[in-house]
Amino acid sequence: MHATPLEVRMARIEGAFEQINERLASIDHRFESIDRRFESMDGRFNQIDHRFNWLTGIVVGTWMTTILTIIFHH
Repeated sequence: MHATPLEVRMARIEGAFEQINERLASIDHRFESIDRRFESMDGRFNQIDHRFNWLTGIVVGTWMTTILTIIFHH
C-alpha cells in the first residue's frame, strides 16, 4: 500500500509539530531556570535592603546624637 499525498503531508505536519513541541519545552525549561535565578537574587536584595536600613538608622542616630550634644553642651 502506498501512502496518499494527504497522508504524507499529515505525517510531515505531525513531525513538524513534534519538533516545535520539543523546542518549546526546551525554552520553557530555560525560563524556569532563569526564574529560579531571579528568585535567589530577590533574597539577596532583601538582605541588602535590610542591612541598608540598619546602616541608615545608625547614621541618622549618630547625627542626631552629635547635633543634640552640640546644642545642649554648656
